[in-house]
Amino acid sequence: MGELIQLPMVDAARDSLIAISFLWVMFGLVVAGRIFARYRGIGIGPDDILAVVAFFLTGSTIGFNAAVFVAGVGHDMVQGSEVYPTLLNNLEFMMKITFVFTIVYVWALFALKMSQLWFYLRAFSLHLKIWIYVVSAICIAWAIIFTFVLTFLCDPIEQQWTLQRIGRCMDQILVLKCVIMTNILTDLMIIVLPMWTVWQLQMRTTEKVAVAGCFAIGLACVVISLVRFGQIFVIDMVGNFTGTSLTTFMLCSIELMLAGICINIPMLRPFYLRWRQKHKSSADNSAYADPSTLKGPRSGKVTPLPSVKGNYSAWIELDDDKDRDSESNNDGCSERKLTTAPRPDPEIGSPIESSAIHISTKWTITHD
Repeated sequence: MGELIQLPMVDAARDSLIAISFLWVMFGLVVAGRIFARYRGIGIGPDDILAVVAFFLTGSTIGFNAAVFVAGVGHDMVQGSEVYPTLLNNLEFMMKITFVFTIVYVWALFALKMSQLWFYLRAFSLHLKIWIYVVSAICIAWAIIFTFVLTFLCDPIEQQWTLQRIGRCMDQILVLKCVIMTNILTDLMIIVLPMWTVWQLQMRTTEKVAVAGCFAIGLACVVISLVRFGQIFVIDMVGNFTGTSLTTFMLCSIELMLAGICINIPMLRPFYLRWRQKHKSSADNSAYADPSTLKGPRSGKVTPLPSVKGNYSAWIELDDDKDRDSESNNDGCSERKLTTAPRPDPEIGSPIESSAIHISTKWTITHD
């Protein structure tokens, strides 16, 4: 290979680079909001650290895209064209970038998957944690196996970025297809994992749908993976690698950016809760002469409004009663569960609900 000779980017390469850079900035803003909310609330956890790791790994793919775009990806390798000698000279460089790109892609996806699974461990009850461990083990095995396969695709390894391909090499396209399909399967496992538990929550159906939807937005990444799977059939590794691989490079980065955004957006719920509490407090204050106080409905005591400063909490904690109590105080929802375990009535023997509002149905008539 001679020294790299840069070529002007084609319009599609320039546009895709702008698009993925914009998505990466959005990814960064969402991750920054998540870290700030957790720092002010329950504290930074392994899931937050993994989200940051995924952010930086994903950002490196922008550099990989820029490198192959200026090297010639997007230009067709047509013998006799004026760019053909330059593309031939740069092909080894592009194949080296592709080799590193695929391994970084696998580990960026792994970090995103484990960030979501670790969040599940913090949020859900014990019976679901067993399945979380199972899916986590599958994801760990997935990352290790495909890192090994992609690294030792050829024997010797350097034959992956040579034109001669002397030695033995596995079918690279087939391996990439396996990476994509197994990635889709693990994504679907992670999306489906909390759905049954979410549907058992003590909340309205519309709220259950909203919570389930937050976990299910990762389906957008599944769609991107399916599109990439179709694009794999288009790549011509031997005859026209540079002219057929641009869309695949772009979609790899877009998939990572969207996955990061989808996983981290639900973690910004504390900001929404804070905004809603402020909005609700402002609406309640308009009914009183003193805008800084509220009058209690029973005792007539003047009670100060709750402070919203630093009111950050975990996005959802399904096995903690204090969070449900907080929800009933802050959400303003009229359909929260108002009762605890039933206890027998000492007078009539039938069970009644404790900690609830009851209407007596036993009447006594007297005559003076």
